[in-house]
Amino acid sequence: MRKLSILLIVHVFLPKYTFGTEIYTYTLAQNLMRKGYSVRIICCESYTYEGSKDILGINDVYDGINVHRLYFDIGKTENPVRSAYYNSAIEDYLVRYISKIKPDLVHVTHSTLISTAAITAPKKLGLPVIATATDFWYICPMGQLVRYDRSLCQGPHNPAKCLRCYTYGSEVGTHFRKILDLMPDPLLNLALHLCRYSWAEQDWRTKLVRALLQRPAWMRYILNSIDLIFSPSWFLRDLFVKNGVDPQKIRVSPHGIDTSWAEGLPPKRLLDHLRFAFIGMIGWHKGPHILVQAFNRLPNPRGATLRLYGDSERFADYFRDLQGLMEGNPRISYEGKFPHEKIGEVLSEVDVLVVPSMWYENTPIVMYEAFATKTPVIATNAGGMAELINQFDGGWLFPRGDVDELARMMQRLIDEPSLVMEARERIKPVRRIEEHIADLERAYEEVLSK
Repeated sequence: MRKLSILLIVHVFLPKYTFGTEIYTYTLAQNLMRKGYSVRIICCESYTYEGSKDILGINDVYDGINVHRLYFDIGKTENPVRSAYYNSAIEDYLVRYISKIKPDLVHVTHSTLISTAAITAPKKLGLPVIATATDFWYICPMGQLVRYDRSLCQGPHNPAKCLRCYTYGSEVGTHFRKILDLMPDPLLNLALHLCRYSWAEQDWRTKLVRALLQRPAWMRYILNSIDLIFSPSWFLRDLFVKNGVDPQKIRVSPHGIDTSWAEGLPPKRLLDHLRFAFIGMIGWHKGPHILVQAFNRLPNPRGATLRLYGDSERFADYFRDLQGLMEGNPRISYEGKFPHEKIGEVLSEVDVLVVPSMWYENTPIVMYEAFATKTPVIATNAGGMAELINQFDGGWLFPRGDVDELARMMQRLIDEPSLVMEARERIKPVRRIEEHIADLERAYEEVLSK
């Protein structure tokens, strides 16, 4: 039987971008290829490309995977707010490109930057589409469900708050900030209701606002047009249903990871001090400031150390503030980025991983990787993080942003290191990527048989 030709579409890809979704897409591609599938990836390489108004596509090969990288400038589109979630120019480009390569099926692992054109283009060609939901972008234009006041959100149910979030979180919104600061939510919602009418297309400002107001309905339509949606967590699945997605469209399939790198690692032994670590983007939403403050408040650290790994360039101002918090404590060190193939080496020198995120998270791959090395985790009691701690019995939870409670928890582990050893023994086996691939193969067969 002929193996299928699968087109994977992701917002960005290796080697320039090395976060969870990119690693998941890479692992998925490699394992499908080992099973005989023909696999190609489309990604965005730059959305601020100033070469021309046209979309440039360049073929590349990364570690044996055919990758088609797109370059474009979203700022040159007629309505950048709408183009962020539906870019008709990219749709036209993808229709032409996909018509040439003729895949059997399209699997979207993230639509940001490429926009929902990643879904509408193959649908125009009559191709089945499967999507893996890897964060909250389909629900929230900012992608994180964290409001402008840094409180957590459940979805776009209050237009005034959505506009404030977009205004304070994007360059496009700078034109509206002074006006919005003067308007309470009830008055702002009344004004936004008027922007839903077609007259709003006559002015560029109300045109942008109207595009934002139309986003939730568009996303509901798009998500319900997909043949099957894979959610790695029940938390995300329930959030999608709450925001209008047909529950029959969604399959919960926890991510599997390639665990071969962890199999040869030597068993961990406790030293005379505990080694804490943070691995991830150095940005406010990931919460390393919470961890550093908690570590600084330890009443008796007993030689404990804290290492932070991750990209510090994307949020350079935040990192400078974080460095200020780290100064004066020689037991805290910033170790920079590391190539993903070094994850086993890094985790082998970690006793407790801390995931202090300020947003829900979906299903952090780094937590799977920690559990694969029998490394317990302290995580924020929210969203996918809490689900993974409970699923794997792999550590402890603390309230979002609670520095004192995190410090208390860390101090207890320092005082009673046997708790770390006991947690290691409790950690349940991590799901292997082969199990997740099997779920996907069954889904591929199902949608192609319709």
